Amino acid sequence: EDEELVAADIQMSVEKMGYAVCAMASSGMEAVQKAKLTRPDLILMDIVLKGSMDGIEAATRIKDLYQIPVVYLTAFGENAMLQKAKAAEPYGYMTKPFNDRELHIAIEISIYKKEAENKIRKMERWFASVLKSIGEAVITSDKERRITFMNSVAEKLTGWSQEDALGKKLTKILNIKEKDLGDLEKHLVEKVITEGRDINLIEDCILIGKDGVEIPISNSAAPINEENGEISGSVLIFRDMTASKLAEQEKLKLQERLNRAEKMESLGILAGGVAHDLNNVLGVILGYAELLLLKTDESSASRPQIQAIMKGGQRAAAIVDDLLTLARRGVTGKDVLNLNKIITDCLQTQELLNLSFYHPSVKIKTDLDPDLLNISGSSIHFDTSIYNLISNASEAMPGGGVVTIKTTNQYLDKPVHGYDKIKDGDYVVLSVSDTGEGIHKDDIKRVFEPFYTKKVMGRSGTGLGLAVVWGTVKDHHGYINVHSEKGKGCTFTMYFPITREELSAEHISVAVSEYKGKGESILIVDDVKEQRDIATVILEELNYSVSSVKSGEEAVAYLQENHVDLMVLDMIMDPGMDGLDTYRNVLELYPQQKAVVVSGFSESERVKAVQSLGAGTYVKKPYVIEKLGLAIRKELDRTS
Repeated sequence: EDEELVAADIQMSVEKMGYAVCAMASSGMEAVQKAKLTRPDLILMDIVLKGSMDGIEAATRIKDLYQIPVVYLTAFGENAMLQKAKAAEPYGYMTKPFNDRELHIAIEISIYKKEAENKIRKMERWFASVLKSIGEAVITSDKERRITFMNSVAEKLTGWSQEDALGKKLTKILNIKEKDLGDLEKHLVEKVITEGRDINLIEDCILIGKDGVEIPISNSAAPINEENGEISGSVLIFRDMTASKLAEQEKLKLQERLNRAEKMESLGILAGGVAHDLNNVLGVILGYAELLLLKTDESSASRPQIQAIMKGGQRAAAIVDDLLTLARRGVTGKDVLNLNKIITDCLQTQELLNLSFYHPSVKIKTDLDPDLLNISGSSIHFDTSIYNLISNASEAMPGGGVVTIKTTNQYLDKPVHGYDKIKDGDYVVLSVSDTGEGIHKDDIKRVFEPFYTKKVMGRSGTGLGLAVVWGTVKDHHGYINVHSEKGKGCTFTMYFPITREELSAEHISVAVSEYKGKGESILIVDDVKEQRDIATVILEELNYSVSSVKSGEEAVAYLQENHVDLMVLDMIMDPGMDGLDTYRNVLELYPQQKAVVVSGFSESERVKAVQSLGAGTYVKKPYVIEKLGLAIRKELDRTS
């Protein structure tokens, strides 16, 4: 107020009402400055002031800069002046002269209005923060389907900024497709606005962004209702389902792996039980066959027949090893090998001759790299896998065809994605191809599963052939890929890491004199009578004094009365103590007792535990005379 007496009168009236006057100004410029310094709850502003800035301009600046409410006090009530004053959005407009009661009402209403506006703004900021921070995209529109709000997630997914999208038709910004509904946003918004009901989450929708990128989303919508029940617009909420879709796919893959693992576990249980019993039976066959060989002259006509028995028994033992390998319970001994030699030897085996007899129209071709690098592995397992692949290919060509076996060296400078993800590196690559019917795409992902076969069980396959191939490849840290088209044949390609080591020297038999006994006493502990019998015959033949018992309990009782130089200790004995428990009890009687561990299973943690207590070499059943003899001789000669 630029008139001092009027200003003083207003101050007096206001203070009588209980308000505090924090400042007084006589010009527009001074009013702006004091508003900045004092930040009052309300300003009473005359419109006509001295100086270059009138009350309307001052009120407008104060509103824009400090959001302080203004009530105009003026002697001018013309309509033109009133319209001009509206620009500052005043909280009141009082024409002089006015009484204290009118002024008090104007002040109270203005302060209340300001507090209400502050609460509304606070709620708006709160809602805006919530909408910006939630993970879902939110878009609101009016009843003409024009966009009124987009949060940051909606901006990111649609490719539109809120600034660009405001006021535009929803159908221009939001391009959502659903196979049964077509333009889904039209369907959603129409139902929401015309029917006034919520549309729950709709899955399997595709949002096409501004850049044309398709994003899987889930979508829902709801009406915006006024207090009178009228629908003023709609709100759409949608979520990017890309991660969920990927997680679902990964879940399916994990479920497939779990199912495969459960099958492998079942096979492991089967293999574990079968391996122990079969190896005991094979031990008898191989043991007596080897004893017969020792007693048969080189010129004897029966010698080739006994050798055939030996070879058949060894082959059967290898099949049991395959089961253990497949069940991930076998530890394969590894040598430096060359696949070309293994393939050449495999093609000359009796098994391949028999296969040719059953499939006379199938021709086998080889394309072997003469400079093939070496790999590290088990020749028996490679031999079995190659045979299984050739057999599988032959079965796929009942009308005849060609099986091609190819080897090559290959360097991969980047990973290869196929059935397996193959890492970069140096590999020896083995491929076996056929010209048969091929494998249906639905069957490819299952061909390596145990017992999964399209053949007649018992006639042409067991369902284990390719599963053994898979197990062998994995045990040799390799990769396998399958390419097939129905009616165009199939190719299995295997990648094995190379080794720079030289080929392993071929095994040279050791003279019996090297592991002959010197009359030492041996105690055989085994729950299978046939195993005790064959071990007794073998060791007596090697000049040992042999006793045998059928359980760990009997072994402990025997040693309480007798002393032996060495125990041949079976690991698995049922019922009663196993090899580990037996050895622990024996050590209480004889802390330095020597022992050799034997088992039809592969080396286990309990075998290692026995060895950590002091037992010597582990010999896997079915053992041959040389292996058992050398193990016993080595342990007896070892200094305690």
